[in-house]
Amino acid sequence: MKAQFSHMIGEAAKLKPLEVDLKRLEDLSDSIVQDFVHMRKQEEEMRDTNESTNNRVLFFSIFSMCCLLGLATWQVLYLRRFFKAKKLIE
Repeated sequence: MKAQFSHMIGEAAKLKPLEVDLKRLEDLSDSIVQDFVHMRKQEEEMRDTNESTNNRVLFFSIFSMCCLLGLATWQVLYLRRFFKAKKLIE
């Protein structure tokens, strides 16, 4: 901010004090607008990252549940065959 304004010190002697203040406020408002644009861009990137992570967690959860159900089914079938072979159940 000061770097932008410091190059105008030579011109500042030619300007009225009110014009100097006006130019300083204009530079300040431009800086604020640029900061808001940067923040909005960061917010969009963070939202995209969060949505991507959310989708990955969802698919991983579905995959985990399918694996759990598959292993539970296999275990029941295996134990049923085992107990039939030992003639503990009919």
